[in-house]
Amino acid sequence: EKTITKSDIELIRDFNLMVDLHFRTKSTLQEFASMLHKSPKTISNVFSKQSAITPLQYIQERKLLEAKRLLKYTDKKIFEISDEIGFKDVQTFSRFFKNLTKMSPSNFKAMEIGKN
Repeated sequence: EKTITKSDIELIRDFNLMVDLHFRTKSTLQEFASMLHKSPKTISNVFSKQSAITPLQYIQERKLLEAKRLLKYTDKKIFEISDEIGFKDVQTFSRFFKNLTKMSPSNFKAMEIGKN
């Protein structure tokens, strides 16, 4: 039985808030767990009680959401967006983006521009 406690709900809320505030500078579960004074295992266990995704997937989804927003609504270059959301190089960002969306950042941007 996976009983969700009030402290579980608070931990998930705090984790989500930390990710929203710091996804540009942090990217590992360890970094976020440390900020919350919890172990990565504790956070993973709580996530598994109430979510179909892992904490790392949540972090990646948050980065992807911001990348898409910046690609769609700004004139920033892909390398600028990569840097802004915390990737050490544009190749890593492009691989990350393509793995999650099945298209390159430049193709996504061109497709979004084409919709206007």
